[in-house]
Amino acid sequence: MAATDFRMTRRNLLIRAVASMIFAPAIVRAASLMPVRGLPLQFLNPERRIPKTVGEWYQLSFYNNLDNDLRAGRGMTYSQIGGKTISVAEGDRKVAQARAEGWLPPHRPTI
Repeated sequence: MAATDFRMTRRNLLIRAVASMIFAPAIVRAASLMPVRGLPLQFLNPERRIPKTVGEWYQLSFYNNLDNDLRAGRGMTYSQIGGKTISVAEGDRKVAQARAEGWLPPHRPTI
């Protein structure tokens, strides 16, 4: 086993002092902070429904993936392996219903 030297040397003292200055939390007044623009977070968007359970999160993920796949022109299936393919018309109906229920934003422009 290697011997470790824990003596306080000038070098160790300097390294610790610099590290404490770099990693020490800054305590400032909130009024002196630079104002920051609001972030476009989902929970700040009132027309968007927020999932509260795992089932609602899965439903939101399904609608988002279906919307993205329809925009990209890909087919989507219900399950991962060998599921039923959703037709474009049925997918459009599901996405319109999700928009009406607040799961998806009212309109997402195509890039």
